[in-house]
Amino acid sequence: MSLTKLRSPSVWVMTKEYGPAIIGGLGTVATELTKALKDSNVKTDVITASVHRAFRFTRGSRTAILRLPFSNRFYRGKRLTFRPHSIRRITARYLHRKPDVIHVHSLEFAQAALFFKRKYRIPVVYTCHSLVSKRGGRHTFRSKNQGKLLRRSNRIIVPSLWLKQQLRKRYPAAARRAIVIPHGVKSVSSRSGSKRYRLLFVGRLFKEKGIESLIRSVSLLSVKNRQVRLTVIGKGSRKYSKRLKSIARKKGISSKIRWRGFVPHKKVQRLYKAYGAVVVPSRKESFCLVALEAMASGIALVTTRAGGLKEFVNRDNAQIITGMNSKAIARAIQAMWDNPQRTLKRIRKGKLVAKRYSWRRTAARYKSVFIRLQKNKRRPLKRVKAR
Repeated sequence: MSLTKLRSPSVWVMTKEYGPAIIGGLGTVATELTKALKDSNVKTDVITASVHRAFRFTRGSRTAILRLPFSNRFYRGKRLTFRPHSIRRITARYLHRKPDVIHVHSLEFAQAALFFKRKYRIPVVYTCHSLVSKRGGRHTFRSKNQGKLLRRSNRIIVPSLWLKQQLRKRYPAAARRAIVIPHGVKSVSSRSGSKRYRLLFVGRLFKEKGIESLIRSVSLLSVKNRQVRLTVIGKGSRKYSKRLKSIARKKGISSKIRWRGFVPHKKVQRLYKAYGAVVVPSRKESFCLVALEAMASGIALVTTRAGGLKEFVNRDNAQIITGMNSKAIARAIQAMWDNPQRTLKRIRKGKLVAKRYSWRRTAARYKSVFIRLQKNKRRPLKRVKAR
């Protein structure tokens, strides 16, 4: 049977974050990709976490959304996983029909997805956004859930060649089933009336994002430039957030840094145009949607080329940070300010790069994966002749 003769597949999307309750890049990818799949005639039903205490169900055009609360009925808090049998009962009541493919974004749904694969022979596609650390505590269960998905999923999709290489080092067998499909980006508001010395950081607050070095770089820059300001959008642990503010206070730059905390993704996209540059000082990135969104917004980008960043970021479209310390970050930001014509050329190049990363193209590649799995599922089993 040819791929063109198959009906368009139906997919269950399992993700902890789904619009409008988006915290980080995973939620953005899950939401935008699902919308693009729906636009390409893929029936998508979303099973996600709820920000409310009660179960909620909504049905729209070609998409139904089940929002599950973190209550004992649905969720095992100690193991960080949604209960497979609870999901089976709730989907039987509200969705009626099993999907052709299950698409997992979040590790909290690992056991549920693999339960449906085992019981109903439904193929599973896992989008691996990053590899979980094998440290102890809560990371132990996250690592175990990810290991199960990587071993048992029919296909694994990663957003960058760099992440596939990391996967090959830790899970060589899984890497053979991995496909690189980059994320997309929406065309967002163009640059207008931005203030040159206003810098923006967007991301979760933890050490590998380079936020400590960025704060110290603001201290260095402010010696010669009193106009420099940094806005930080994103949340981290209470302990680490206190540490960051303590660094700013000791450096005497508390008044130059604005801590916005969590900001809804749609609002972040509107905010880009108000800044002179987006700074990405990361030590490790599996892809980095923020960098791509900065390009799509027509904003100057000052960034490292860590991890997956190097697959679309270069000296033609961004000011590159050549080290992982505050002096290197300060030098890169100052160079961006000192060369306005070169910065403008990079902004134009960045917009051209961003146009190549559309959610429509990303969804088309995912759909092709889903259709092939759908075809394989329908293929009759070969009979073995008795000897």
